[in-house]
Amino acid sequence: AVRNRYAVNALGALHEERLLRKTVNETRDDAPDISNGFPVLQYSKALHGLQSLLHAKTVPMDLVLMAVLLMVHFESLRESFVPALVHVEHAIRLLHSSTTFDARKVDPNLVRSIMRLDVQGSLYLGMRIPGLPFYTAATDNVFPTSLHDLSQARDLVNVWTCRLFHFMRAEADEHKFKDVGGVPLEKLAKSHELTQTFVDLDSLLWDFMHKPTLKLTVREQLGLGMLRTRVKINKILAATCLYSEATMFDAFLPDFEDVLSICSYILASDAADRRLLTVSLDEGLLQPLFTVATHCRESRIRHSALVQLRKLASSEGSPKGIWHVEAMVRTAEVCIRFEEACCERANPSCSDIPEWCRVHSSGFDGWDVQPPKRQRVFAHMRLRPNGMDGEWADFSEAIEWSVSSHSMLGGAERQLLTEHDQLGQRNSHRYRQTVSARDGWALGPQTQILDVAVRKRNCGCSNYDLDDLQKSCVQ
Repeated sequence: AVRNRYAVNALGALHEERLLRKTVNETRDDAPDISNGFPVLQYSKALHGLQSLLHAKTVPMDLVLMAVLLMVHFESLRESFVPALVHVEHAIRLLHSSTTFDARKVDPNLVRSIMRLDVQGSLYLGMRIPGLPFYTAATDNVFPTSLHDLSQARDLVNVWTCRLFHFMRAEADEHKFKDVGGVPLEKLAKSHELTQTFVDLDSLLWDFMHKPTLKLTVREQLGLGMLRTRVKINKILAATCLYSEATMFDAFLPDFEDVLSICSYILASDAADRRLLTVSLDEGLLQPLFTVATHCRESRIRHSALVQLRKLASSEGSPKGIWHVEAMVRTAEVCIRFEEACCERANPSCSDIPEWCRVHSSGFDGWDVQPPKRQRVFAHMRLRPNGMDGEWADFSEAIEWSVSSHSMLGGAERQLLTEHDQLGQRNSHRYRQTVSARDGWALGPQTQILDVAVRKRNCGCSNYDLDDLQKSCVQ
C-alpha cells in the first residue's frame, strides 16, 4: 500500500493540474506556466516502487493490479494511451503466469477492470489481440437466463466482447483482410455461435430493462442503454467478421438505426455530457457511433450518427482536448465524404455506393506522440478497388489543429483543419506497414514498445519490463 502511495499522489496531482489548466483557459487569466514536474516525479517513484514490489519473493497480485490501474489512469489523463496499454499488457502477462499467482486469490473486480482496458485497446489499436479470454474461460462459462443487476450485465457484455475480439483478431481477420474465401466450417460455426450469443444477450438486457420491479437511477438507465449499443454492434461484427465484402453491413440497417436511436436519446438526456466521457478510453458511445457512421452506407443514418459524434467532441462540460475523440470524428467525416463522392446522388442509399468504392478499414496515427507535440495526425483508409482478390489501395488525409497558448494537456481549444489536396490520390501518404501487410497502422517508438509487449505476452513471457516505460512515458 505504501508503494502505491506515489501512484495515488501522481494521479491526484495531475487531476489538480488539469483543473488549474481548465480554469486558466476558461477565465483567460494571465498566469504563469503550470508545471507538471511534481506529478511526473511521483509517477517515476511509483514505477520504481512497482519494480521493487515485483522483485519480492511473494507478489501480492491485488496490489500489483491496483498499481497498474492507477498508472493506466495517470497515462490516460495525460492522453498517452500507448504507455497506458503497455501497463495493461504487462498486467495480462503476469496474469498469464501460472507460477506467479493463484487466480482464485485475485480480486475478480480488478481483473474485470483490466479486461475492460484490454478490450478498449483492441477497439482502438488496429489488429491488437485481447489477452484475457483465458481468464474469462475459467470464470464466466455459464450464460445466465436472467440478469439481476447492472454490474452483472456490464461484466457479461465485457466478457463476450473480449471473446469476440479475440476470435476476430486471432482467426477471422486472416480471412477478412488477407486470405479471402475458403473459410473452414468450424470458423463459420463459431461466427454464428457468437452472433446468436449477442442476440440472446440483447434479449437479456431488454428483459432486464422491462422488469416491473426494477428501479434504476437515470444514470443507470443510460448505462444500460450504452451496453445495448455495444451488444448490437458486437452482433453485427460477429456476423460479418469472416467476409471481406463491405456490402455485408447493408443487411443490418435496423440494428444501425437502433444504435443511433439509443445514442441520440442518451445524448439528449439532461446533463448527459457529465456521463458520456472519461479521460480513459472508456467512452461508451464513441465507438458505436463511429461504427454506424463508417459502416452504414444509408446517408440519413450515417449523417445523423456523425451529428451525434460531433456532440461528443464539442458538448459543453465534456473533457475537451481529448484528441482521439476529435480525430475519430474527423476520420468518420473523411470516410463518408470519400464514399459519397463516388455517387451522383446527393443522399445515397446503400445500393448507390459500389463495393469498389467502400472503405474497408479506417484509423489514424498519433497514438505514440505526446499531447503538446500532437498537432497533426493522418486519417487512413483502405479500399479494394479491383475486387476482393485485388490489391489494397491506401489513402490518407492530414488532420491538423491549432493549439491555444492556454491549452489543457495539449489542446483545450483545437480547431481541426483538414487538408483536402491529398484525398483520393492513389500515391498519397501510404501506411507504414511495420507489422504486416494487413495491419495498416503507423508505429512510432512507443507503439513499437507496445508491439513488443504484445509479442512477449503471446509467447508466454511474464516479466514486467519497466525500463522502456521509464524512458518513453516519463517525459
